Amino acid sequence: MTDITPKYFDHPDYCIRFLEWQAIKAIVFKGKHKEHYDYFDAYSQRWAHWHDHYTDNKKQGHEQILKLASDGTYKSMDDFYQAINKQLKPRKLGKALKDAKKHSSQAAYQLEQLGEDFIDNPDLFKEARQVAKYIADRGKSDEVFLEQLTQLVLRHNLDKFTDGQIKTIWTFLDKQVEKHLKLDRVEAAILDEDDKNLYFMWGKIKRECPKGDTFAWPIKLASERCGCSKSNVGAIMKQLEKLGAVTLIQKGKAGKHSGRAAIYRREI
Repeated sequence: MTDITPKYFDHPDYCIRFLEWQAIKAIVFKGKHKEHYDYFDAYSQRWAHWHDHYTDNKKQGHEQILKLASDGTYKSMDDFYQAINKQLKPRKLGKALKDAKKHSSQAAYQLEQLGEDFIDNPDLFKEARQVAKYIADRGKSDEVFLEQLTQLVLRHNLDKFTDGQIKTIWTFLDKQVEKHLKLDRVEAAILDEDDKNLYFMWGKIKRECPKGDTFAWPIKLASERCGCSKSNVGAIMKQLEKLGAVTLIQKGKAGKHSGRAAIYRREI
């Protein structure tokens, strides 16, 4: 038997630990208790505590995964991990859920307004946002804009686009570039704070995201981009919120297993 390396035996949620413990026993050791316990002897005094926690705190999704792992539905640990990862994926709540619904309604509105010129291609628009930043950095000359638009469409199969759809992506790209270039009174207020870290953080956010878009901004990444201490990130972001530059859509959650970064929306 090859080495077995658990992924979640140190997860902060003991329910997840217990589910992986049981899945390994059922899938890898075919339910053979002694072989399982002997292999993981270091955990022989810990798994019972995970079991007790699971009994008191399990959710319906947990029970379903345990059932499918135990009855042979999952043929491999990859099947189990695919299922458990869905449980670990952060759910959108509060402002994050409201923002997601807003984007869904915007897509429905665009479909209604554009008709056959509507483009259902998230990857295209994701790349278009990156291209817009490149164009804005170079001053948005007509030559650069047309060159980048042409390359963008070619990368996404030009022959499949109608003239109306090309106009749609042209308009979208143009608006994104303008968002990057826009300066208003809020940015002036940021400058007036005379705080180098504050303005530098804002500059990095502008480089990452155009006006109106959301972006993930975990503390570690923000600290690296701004060149400041991790302990200063929270205060800087709160100040940017206070000044109206960004809105916190989803609070981040500390810990390498949380998978939940802070999400903001750039407002100016």
